[in-house]
Amino acid sequence: MGIEAFAGIPHAKEVSIRIIFADDHNLIRETVGILLRTLARNVDVVEASTFGEAVAKASSGPAPELIILDLFMPGMNHLHGVEEMRGKFPRVPIVILTGSVDLDDAYAAMERGASGYIPKTIGSQAMINALRRVLTGETFMPSMLVADSEKLDLGKTDPARASESGELAKSNPLNKLTPREREVVQLLTGGHQNKEIARLLGLQEITVKVHLKGIYRKLGVVNRTQAVRSVIELGLDASTRRHLTTGSPSLDQRKQKSEPVSSNT
Repeated sequence: MGIEAFAGIPHAKEVSIRIIFADDHNLIRETVGILLRTLARNVDVVEASTFGEAVAKASSGPAPELIILDLFMPGMNHLHGVEEMRGKFPRVPIVILTGSVDLDDAYAAMERGASGYIPKTIGSQAMINALRRVLTGETFMPSMLVADSEKLDLGKTDPARASESGELAKSNPLNKLTPREREVVQLLTGGHQNKEIARLLGLQEITVKVHLKGIYRKLGVVNRTQAVRSVIELGLDASTRRHLTTGSPSLDQRKQKSEPVSSNT
């Protein structure tokens, strides 16, 4: 079923879709996968952990209605993966799901054929709304990026669209996080293990664990899985995401794939 099936249908849950979702972190695939299955009554979420695996799975079986790619997973070669996937599937919308909010990356992704650029911290409902827009043929970028630039013509929409980037009320517990805790949260939602977080932030691993305990307490959770789900569910507000963009692209670009660390809490 093509994306045109979504146009004009009041309730998207009445259609069936096949989604290729590629991210190299199990926790992110599990958490976002749950959200993806709420897009329609019958959603076949085909998971992959590398770009090559995503291409292979998209090429086998029924044609997908949507392809979602992590920007920094193995084989993606940054934005070259978008071009390659677009060349292979010119009629399928491609969405970049990323742990960073980088203006240049967003521009480049859209110019190379992506239909959406969605931060992992946008919030669950905002993410679902963004994906539904993409499935109806629209493009999506966070309003904080759209407001900052006239480089991309994303079309005119109703005012409600500007609020769909996960803007939070002041009571949101994520607003209680310190700047350092926010940096840890960004890397946490990117699937990084404690040892990687420590290396990227120049901290001792025990210090990362201390920050995690503070994050768990403020979010009312007890482990990293619950914390990631909470962050994705709540979404970071625009000011917090702006804070995380300072230096954050370099964190993602510097990340080196490593084996999971069993000592995480």
